[in-house]
Amino acid sequence: MTAQVSGAASTRLPAIHLTAADHALLMALIGDAPAEGAAGLLQQELARAAVHRSERPIRTVGLNRWVHYVDGHSSRTRRVKIVPPDQADIDRGLISPLSHVGAGLLGLAEGQSIVWPDPAGRARKLTPILIEDPEELI
Repeated sequence: MTAQVSGAASTRLPAIHLTAADHALLMALIGDAPAEGAAGLLQQELARAAVHRSERPIRTVGLNRWVHYVDGHSSRTRRVKIVPPDQADIDRGLISPLSHVGAGLLGLAEGQSIVWPDPAGRARKLTPILIEDPEELI
């Protein structure tokens, strides 16, 4: 299943933006080998991401940043931080970029939505509503 932007008339994905540092770290994480599942989805997202050379965080979901998001599947608001896989701990809200939710949220701005597959292949709408530490954002 591929991801898509929400809305019946639109099939385009929302623009995503990553810092050069996050992009490089994520590229090293997945490598060049063909990937499946969430890793394959992350590979596709990295290929289409706009990469920003700034040293400061940008106004999108990135690594090591807390984000509050709405999962359209359950309509619940959740708070997570996307961290390297070896630091992931779901009980503490720390998720891997190799998870379906982690891969789907990366690069989105507050209020953007993406229709994204869950591990079972069902479509769910993910919408970041708050990215913490806004004073550090450009």
